[in-house]
Amino acid sequence: MKKILFQWMLWISFFNYAQDLDIYKHEKNDKFVLPSIPEKMTYEEFKILSTDLRVQDMMIGVILPGHVHFKIREKKYGYYLLGARLLGYAGSIYLSAKNQSIGKILLKKQLDIDRNLNTGDVVLAYTSIFLIVGSYLYDWIHGKYLLDEKQTRIRYKYAPRKIAWGFSGVQIHDKIYPGVGITIQF
Repeated sequence: MKKILFQWMLWISFFNYAQDLDIYKHEKNDKFVLPSIPEKMTYEEFKILSTDLRVQDMMIGVILPGHVHFKIREKKYGYYLLGARLLGYAGSIYLSAKNQSIGKILLKKQLDIDRNLNTGDVVLAYTSIFLIVGSYLYDWIHGKYLLDEKQTRIRYKYAPRKIAWGFSGVQIHDKIYPGVGITIQF
């Protein structure tokens, strides 16, 4: 009993402090710096711009299917991933109801122990594993990509554009003529 209680406390403490385990080093503490916000920026754009994906989100994504997509306001993808993961779990439960587990089926298939193994059960085992693991990986990788894309679009939308006037010479053939130029930086 003490061992189970200790493991449970260790898991909870790791889960609570997983926010501190960042893969990427942050140069500044974004919790105390108040950035300058453009007047036309909406609250939703500001939330997306200040969202980071961290190790804690990876751990929550294992338990809650589609967590990353729900966090970045992509509910359609989140529900698709939730459905895919539930289908994978349903296949696993179905095989368990037949007194077979995915691990046993895959082990028997790989070691070629049972030649009377039902092909449907093998396909269902592989499909369930693919749906469970694939939905998690897709949630993390595609969610990170979408978040980066949204943040880039918002930064581009509100980035200051610089217009510079300049006087310079324009060279045509071997002669230099006076000219006026405009430089626009995005």
